[in-house]
Amino acid sequence: MSIPEPPTSTANRGLDWLLDNLVEKTPGVRHVLVLSRDGLKMCFTPGLDEDQADQLSAVSAGIQSLSLSASAEFGDGLGSGQAMVEFGGGLLLIVPAGEGAHLAVIADADADVGIVGHNMNELVEQIGTYLTAAPRSVAGGDTTS
Repeated sequence: MSIPEPPTSTANRGLDWLLDNLVEKTPGVRHVLVLSRDGLKMCFTPGLDEDQADQLSAVSAGIQSLSLSASAEFGDGLGSGQAMVEFGGGLLLIVPAGEGAHLAVIADADADVGIVGHNMNELVEQIGTYLTAAPRSVAGGDTTS
């Protein structure tokens, strides 16, 4: 007699499953990546290889940095908005995803940006605590005050 396994919760399945789900349920989405504010990839969908994920992380961090600078100079200075870049053959959308993290999506050029953005924000609301990148500490730093 075998013991049945407990039902799998969202937390048990991990963030990878949730990213894959965004690709599956959103027409036109090709790749999803979670990155830290400073451009380090945290997790990504299988359609990206390691090098592509690193490059997408760097590009996304740069775009978010430019967006924050534009907000500081010409907007409200809060820098909590989204960024979108259209390029030949696709779109890159980036949204904040918790303290120190961003969610980036590569979509087809003809994808419905409203639906993609809505599903991205819905994912962030549902699992925002999983998409948080804690600030990195300095290794071997002095811990005395």
